[in-house]
Amino acid sequence: MGSENIGSVIDYNVISEQLKDNLPTLPTVFESLSEMLKDPNTSTDSIQEVMKSDQTLTMKVLRVANSVHYRGERDRVTDVGEAIGTLGFDKIHMVILSASVFKAFSFKNSKDLNYDPVELWKHSLGAAVASSTIAELTNHCPRQRAYSCGLVHDIGKVARLQIHPESFCEDVGDALYDEVTFLEVEEKKNSPTHDRVGQIVCKEWGLNRDVESVIRWHHQPDIVERGTVGEDELNKLIDVVHVGNWMSHSLHFGFSGHRSHGKLSQEVMERLYLDDDQIDFFKEETRENFKEFRKFLNLIERAVG
Repeated sequence: MGSENIGSVIDYNVISEQLKDNLPTLPTVFESLSEMLKDPNTSTDSIQEVMKSDQTLTMKVLRVANSVHYRGERDRVTDVGEAIGTLGFDKIHMVILSASVFKAFSFKNSKDLNYDPVELWKHSLGAAVASSTIAELTNHCPRQRAYSCGLVHDIGKVARLQIHPESFCEDVGDALYDEVTFLEVEEKKNSPTHDRVGQIVCKEWGLNRDVESVIRWHHQPDIVERGTVGEDELNKLIDVVHVGNWMSHSLHFGFSGHRSHGKLSQEVMERLYLDDDQIDFFKEETRENFKEFRKFLNLIERAVG
């Protein structure tokens, strides 16, 4: 991939330095609002107070809340409090996260690339919806945590595309030609793997340990290989996003760089107490949620445009 390779060893410290100058930063309210919105007891006033520091984000929330799909024939929504009442905490959370993360998937030179970042964005949204659906149906973890982590699980691919687009696109081409996963190509060619790069991004953004762990280990079904994760609750969150990612691929939501998704890990299925019939049921539920989410996706894309 370039100067970050030293012989057969990848120097992720060099990649970290490259990212400091190239990766967009998240809005300062992202982390605080995400934490607040996880708590159903959080007051509307406290959310409004935090959002006063980001008028652009406030306008996006109001724009979605004022869409015909959500507002209907009611009076126009004029403040965040009314928006929360119109959309609900879950939808507000999705607006904030999606609008914030969308910036990282936006490339000024996207027309010059042999890959469309919007397709990666759609896959990530698909993984977020699938993960939150699984979380809600199994109660293995809070659905908003699953949504948040699913949304950014592939942020390492964005980083690779940002700093070395030619290498990234070559790996995409090889994954398609060989009919294997993108990660398999990265490992075979000794490219920086997107899970490791994503972990660096997470540290740069100052995101919490839950998100960092999911980004780093969402392809790893073996708990022992996950090393220091340790906590059963966090491992279940990783497992849920692992399944959500697989489901987004199997349902062909977006394109993250490969078409091959293989079989779902039996090890993960056993830990989550899932069988094939349940997976089929989750697929159908996720498919239905996608239909509703596509409407929301269109609103988000207009609001963040």
